Amino acid sequence: MSTTEELEAAVARLAGCRVTEFSRTLDMAIVGFQGEGVEKRLHAQCPFRVTHREQILFGSVDMRYRDTGDAETAFDEYRTKYDRQARQLTGMVTEHECFVESAVLGPVGTLSVELSGHVVIEVFPACAGRNVEQWRLFDWHTDAHVVYPDSADR
Repeated sequence: MSTTEELEAAVARLAGCRVTEFSRTLDMAIVGFQGEGVEKRLHAQCPFRVTHREQILFGSVDMRYRDTGDAETAFDEYRTKYDRQARQLTGMVTEHECFVESAVLGPVGTLSVELSGHVVIEVFPACAGRNVEQWRLFDWHTDAHVVYPDSADR
């Protein structure tokens, strides 16, 4: 189980990390980070969005809307509005290095990760079930995982 202190510490360690990717697997949002020689991943199963100043660039609901092709297969073929925007932003953060300026664990598991260039990643747990994982933050290829809520079935 992840204590509040462990969650806060893991989130705070994102500060200074370089952002490496925005993607998804099925309906789970993914953000990749690189810092201190360690690859990190944020997996969000709850509502998630990325903003730039006063504009929403994309959010988890955008996974429901096709970008191209057949509406019935767009999700399975990664051709949604979410996928297009995530690929574009990944290209931008790859070309113009983007770093985490601050990362904060808020009330009831909300996350706010401020990036250089006025980009903000926000995660909003939206399930009352204490045993339903909302998000996890982990070091890639290790067992170092923190999960919200701390009682989520892993």
